[in-house]
Amino acid sequence: MHYLSEEFAKDLPKGDSFQNLQAMEGKVYRDVQGRKTLQFALAGKSYFIKNHFGVGWREIFKNFVQLRMPILGAENEWRAISKLKSLGLATMTSMAYGTRGWNPARRQSLIVTKDLADTISLEDYCKDWRQNPPEFALKQKLLNKLAGISRTLHQGGVCHRDFYLCHFLMPKDCLDVASDRVFELFIIDLHRALIKNPLGMRWIIKDISGLLYSAMDIGLTQRDFFRFIKIYDDMSLRDALAHNGAFWSSVQKRSLSMHKKLGPVS
Repeated sequence: MHYLSEEFAKDLPKGDSFQNLQAMEGKVYRDVQGRKTLQFALAGKSYFIKNHFGVGWREIFKNFVQLRMPILGAENEWRAISKLKSLGLATMTSMAYGTRGWNPARRQSLIVTKDLADTISLEDYCKDWRQNPPEFALKQKLLNKLAGISRTLHQGGVCHRDFYLCHFLMPKDCLDVASDRVFELFIIDLHRALIKNPLGMRWIIKDISGLLYSAMDIGLTQRDFFRFIKIYDDMSLRDALAHNGAFWSSVQKRSLSMHKKLGPVS
């Protein structure tokens, strides 16, 4: 194992930690070619594990032909979690990370993270906003938070690449509009995250348009989108549109294209 937290290690069975973790059973959340994600319990605590079983040479060659670096296993998410924490952003907490094998096409790897219990995804929380609009104060808090997180992420050289509302988790005890508690939005699913400073503009457009696409059908107003622009650009709306109008036009064009091609987020 490349990393094993003391807190987690003391509860693991004796023996080969990598093999023991691969053998964990629990609730399967995703099982796709070469990767399996499941939730499991250990010593009364809940965790998630992503097992990677190798992507195969075909996938590697396909990425190279498309001029993209292939994602070979859990290392990418392991590095992304560390990067987000260094930027002061809330995300998952790694408990274990390991890899085995020299053949890049068959290399096995895994990452274990703490379960972010008692949270709700923004996709689930916002899905009925069109029929039941939220309190203005709470919507404003969330917009401010999302825009601030997006700004920090991209200025820090990280493109999520799956930047949708479903990949933001909010603590359920923050839903009280009257509460002044400072809350975090946890960013999850960093499997494909790109770390590159500075980021090319196409990567930033990809992220922001994905976020806009995922929020297009929850009843936000033009004023809400303008608020996001002002906070993300950290300037007045007039200045933001004057200096970065082409960027925001590209974001809108791409998000509308996604909506036309993929339809509403279900």
